[in-house]
Amino acid sequence: MLFCLAVLSAPTSMAVFCTKCGTQNEDFAQLCSQCYATLPLIGTRASAQQTDYAPPYEPAYQPIQPPTSMYAQPPAAEDWQRAGADKKIIAGILGIVVGGLGIHKFVLGYQKEGMIMLLLSVLSCFTLSAFMHVIGIVEGIMYLTKTDEDFVRTYIYGRKGWF
Repeated sequence: MLFCLAVLSAPTSMAVFCTKCGTQNEDFAQLCSQCYATLPLIGTRASAQQTDYAPPYEPAYQPIQPPTSMYAQPPAAEDWQRAGADKKIIAGILGIVVGGLGIHKFVLGYQKEGMIMLLLSVLSCFTLSAFMHVIGIVEGIMYLTKTDEDFVRTYIYGRKGWF
């Protein structure tokens, strides 16, 4: 009988296990004795009161974020100008006016295509310049008739060099 009273009167101790390393710690321990991680609060332990100067609670588990370049999303509708839609009008006008020289290709960053048009026009003593100018006019009209979103997706992100 005395043994039962001793068991009933003894405070119930609850083991606290570390969530990071799994080490068993004392009931009122706040830090793990093995890895010094913060232990979870349990009902028998006195809870620490949050004061004004104490940092807010942050969980120990932080999900891993994928690299942004790997899962890059296209920009929002208001960001099309920043993504390269401002080149649309310049490239379109240059394609119509001096399309035979391929300057509109250089504006969009297509150096190889621009050099092909420029060299074909110059090295042929401008005999192929009329053909290159027709290509420039067609591309200039295509640039100007596309929406900003279509232009950026096709010519800035898609890198479509011809037509």
